[in-house]
Amino acid sequence: MTRNYSIDFFKCLAIFGVVCIHTHTFRDTAVPFGNGETWAFIIDTIARFSVPFFFAASGYLFAMKLQRTDDTFAYFKRYTGKLISLLAAWFAFYWVYDFIKMLSTSNGTMHERKAELTAYFQDTFQWRTLLDGISYTQYQLWFMFALIFSIIIIYAAYRLRILKLTLLVGLVLNLIGLLGQSYGSLFHITMEETTRNGIYFGLFYTALGACFGLYEKKITTLTKRIKPSYIIASIAVLVSLQLLERTILVYVLDLPQGEYFISTIPLTIALLLLTTVVRSIGSHAIWSMMAKNIVGVYLIHTLWRSVINDNIRASQYAAIEHTFLWGILYAPILFVISYLTYILIQKAKVKLLHPTVPERQHRSKKRQVGHVYAK
Repeated sequence: MTRNYSIDFFKCLAIFGVVCIHTHTFRDTAVPFGNGETWAFIIDTIARFSVPFFFAASGYLFAMKLQRTDDTFAYFKRYTGKLISLLAAWFAFYWVYDFIKMLSTSNGTMHERKAELTAYFQDTFQWRTLLDGISYTQYQLWFMFALIFSIIIIYAAYRLRILKLTLLVGLVLNLIGLLGQSYGSLFHITMEETTRNGIYFGLFYTALGACFGLYEKKITTLTKRIKPSYIIASIAVLVSLQLLERTILVYVLDLPQGEYFISTIPLTIALLLLTTVVRSIGSHAIWSMMAKNIVGVYLIHTLWRSVINDNIRASQYAAIEHTFLWGILYAPILFVISYLTYILIQKAKVKLLHPTVPERQHRSKKRQVGHVYAK
């Protein structure tokens, strides 16, 4: 089956949504129409499809590759090995970055600074870090922890042929997880641990994507007569429903703002259906090129967010954060800088691992080889 370019397109759209969420687009901003807080709420809510889609896309691509690979365990080890290496490298980088930042910016007493650093060490070296990450500059790395956990479960389910059961269990856990997110206060239930992790959140959406990848031919046959316009219309309705659901929870029922919702489930299914029915939405080369590097944007954007925010707030231009122009430009600027930074890192890594031979030395070696053959 041909490459699913639509997956690339929506992954690019999703990473920009993540950047918008983390930059709090238009929050505390003077806008010429309406209220900045309202627009921030709308953008943040619409962008909430992003992370579920990342999990689903990862599950989809993982399952597709498993079916095309003879040695599935070797591929599983290679895939998880890359994820773990990526996570370990960036976790270590951010840990050092935050440690240095604490030492250089803390203005408290020696006792207060010691307590801050002690809390930092305690937050890092606990077993829950393996599920949830830690909430400092590297807070986005929770996704990597959750994805690794989910992929391990998905591979085991694939080998045991219980992927459908895993999807069902994941759905139940996801619904329970809503009690620690959007619905807990409504039922007077408090879940002390976060439910935005591989157990309650990542497993279901990764399993959903894996099922789409494993049963894609059957799904394609069943959806062959469905017009793409109907699916697009349903996506628009479900996005509106997600916005309505969150509005009722936050502004009508006065509950804390959650990060995922019941309506997120059918919305993610509809997006996957669209990528199955229409596979060429992102067929332009630019989307495929960007899709290969969006992991870099995800990993790096919080670093640049920290650097930009700290420098602006410490300067005479701090008021710019409350302008409409900044509200428009911040997310795109952060996206582009993060993307280019990752490209440069990749190029530097290639040069370090595979240094090129200087032209003169290369020619000299050729002459030596020719001279040997001549003898």
